[in-house]
Amino acid sequence: MDNSRLAFKKSQLTLACSAALMLSSFSSFAADDNDDNTDESLEVISVVGHKINELSTENNGGALGNRSVLDTPFSVDVISLEDMEIRQVNTLDSLFSREASVSVDGSAYSAFGNTLRVRGLALDYTQSFKVNGLSINSFSGELPYEAFEQVTLLKGSTGFMYGMAAPGGIVNYETKRATGDFANANIGYRSDSVLSGHIDASQRFGENDDYGVRVNLVKEKGDTYIDGGSIDRETASLAFDTNITDSLSWTVDLIYNDRLVENSWTYLNNSLDSTDSLPDTVSGSRNLAVDGTFDKYKNMIALTSLNWTINDNWQAHIDYDYSKNETRWVKNLDYLLNSEGDFDVALYEQYFDVAYTQIQGILSGDVQTGSITHNIVIGATHQKATTYRNDGGDYGRLVTWDYGTDNLFDDVDLPTYTAELQKDVRVAWIDTQDSVFVSDFIQLSDEWEALVGVRSNGIEHTPSAYFSTHDHYDDTAVTPTFALMFKPNADTTYYASYVESIEGQTSTVGDSYENADEMLEPLESLQYELGMKTSGNGWSMTSVLFRIERGATLVTDDNYLVQEGVSIYQGLELSAAMDVTENLALYGEAMLLDTEYDKTSDSTEGNRVAGTPKSQFSIQTNYNVAAIPGLTVNLGAKYHGRTTLDSNNYWELPSYTLVYGGGSYSTKINDVPVTLIGSVDNLFDKEYWAAADSYGGLRIGEPRTVALKVKVDF
Repeated sequence: MDNSRLAFKKSQLTLACSAALMLSSFSSFAADDNDDNTDESLEVISVVGHKINELSTENNGGALGNRSVLDTPFSVDVISLEDMEIRQVNTLDSLFSREASVSVDGSAYSAFGNTLRVRGLALDYTQSFKVNGLSINSFSGELPYEAFEQVTLLKGSTGFMYGMAAPGGIVNYETKRATGDFANANIGYRSDSVLSGHIDASQRFGENDDYGVRVNLVKEKGDTYIDGGSIDRETASLAFDTNITDSLSWTVDLIYNDRLVENSWTYLNNSLDSTDSLPDTVSGSRNLAVDGTFDKYKNMIALTSLNWTINDNWQAHIDYDYSKNETRWVKNLDYLLNSEGDFDVALYEQYFDVAYTQIQGILSGDVQTGSITHNIVIGATHQKATTYRNDGGDYGRLVTWDYGTDNLFDDVDLPTYTAELQKDVRVAWIDTQDSVFVSDFIQLSDEWEALVGVRSNGIEHTPSAYFSTHDHYDDTAVTPTFALMFKPNADTTYYASYVESIEGQTSTVGDSYENADEMLEPLESLQYELGMKTSGNGWSMTSVLFRIERGATLVTDDNYLVQEGVSIYQGLELSAAMDVTENLALYGEAMLLDTEYDKTSDSTEGNRVAGTPKSQFSIQTNYNVAAIPGLTVNLGAKYHGRTTLDSNNYWELPSYTLVYGGGSYSTKINDVPVTLIGSVDNLFDKEYWAAADSYGGLRIGEPRTVALKVKVDF
């Protein structure tokens, strides 16, 4: 970085910090000058308190219908809007920074869509991410968090609840709704010099406020913490709802997100010899990208639902979803060669578009048979995903091999990439999924409840003549679920559940393997879970024992990606939240995980599954400063246990702990509510290696980042 650019960055940081401090000082003066400004009605944002009430939160359980977290016989985490705001969430990594069961495979500005591993199992971008319970393609990784009211993570196999999907879990984003007449605006700063502006406006109108509109607009632009990297993002979302009649309501949600990241990189493919050790860690700002690389993602999501309350016992709704993800990129394919940090560089350009449509209908209600109550959910859904690739290179991909050799510790000046992308796109393949499902929650007594559910899934993969390396594939699978719940009181549930799942789409072997473009069939999995959820006055606690058996995908010694044997994941999860005092709250999570390959080749039999940590822990405190009304501070940490990098268990990543913290100060200036928010991630600027996938990939850990925000409510 040249001196002029460094000076510019320092001046921006100084300006942002000075502005925040001046506004804080003025706010304090205004508060001293007006007794009303320090009254106890000032809202203090809590990042822990919602966890205590989480068990009562309604959860969209797909085929289970809408039930509270307490009444859902599976492990669920809920992340509220208040939580996302005070921690200034802008990535999947920050979104799940305190969920012990979650590992993130990408960084904030990765040139490949971030993905998650939950309980060591990777989620997939085709089926594992939902908006309002409906499927979207999440190849871009990061969605605009400003558009959402809360995010729910349903852990483990979800085949019955949502259809075919990877068994790690489901991430469901719930859109914001118009809850009254208000507007707020904020301006923000984030390391290295990313500036942002966000407007959130809500309005209800008509007789009895029957109509509601909520709009969110975002602009984000600047230089990222990665040396030479930048981001330019524009987001717009609109949520509309109306009560057509007393029994019929209608909602519409539109989301547009255009995100360009320049000079970013993905991760290092592992080409080390089995006798080589991993290289030393490097700074999180180290950029391995070739100048001229970029990734540009454009998301368009349109959802609509018609909800009918038939009578006191029965409800029905019809949902339609159209979403499109457009990807344009030139990105690095980097291959780590030795312990000294040399890596080969290839460049990979591509158009990759996916258009998604889904329509579903669900009928739910109660039926009485003698003294037993049945809560029935019946539904059907049709999904279609059309994948496009550009007409250029090898099936829409142009790879420039042997572009150069670089080094982690001694940057090599490789030539800037200037070639133009091919612009024509054509259909590569079409995937469809059709399913019907029924579930019955059987109320056996005041304390006992049972669940019986079954879903019939049909999938079909149809390649175009343009993508003739793929085979046509179709299959049908029946995925049942069973659960038994015991509720000794209104605030406690013990449960045992069983789920079968099949992963909904075939997968294409990537370019880094010898059998590139080969299609792998969907994998099957089984899940067993024992759990407890309970809460009291100012505290809540959950515990889960789980075991998941899934078909294994391995990298052979001669670099083929194959399906062979079974991978087993079993472990323990614990979480607890409590108000220690009137002003101090504490939240913690833990996961212990044991994994192994079974019925595989001699080289992997009994090994730990690649990419899985042995343990992860998180803890966070939230303190409302009584001496300064409106001020709250938080401090947290997440321990990432030793992680097995590859299926042969040649390498293990060391454990590391990341500390984060922040605070918010709410006051009034001339009767206008103002909130100052500051947060810092990786407080001690820890250098670390993290797993980037389940096949031995490495990514550089993110450096210390600082975010500041000034929010004004009108």
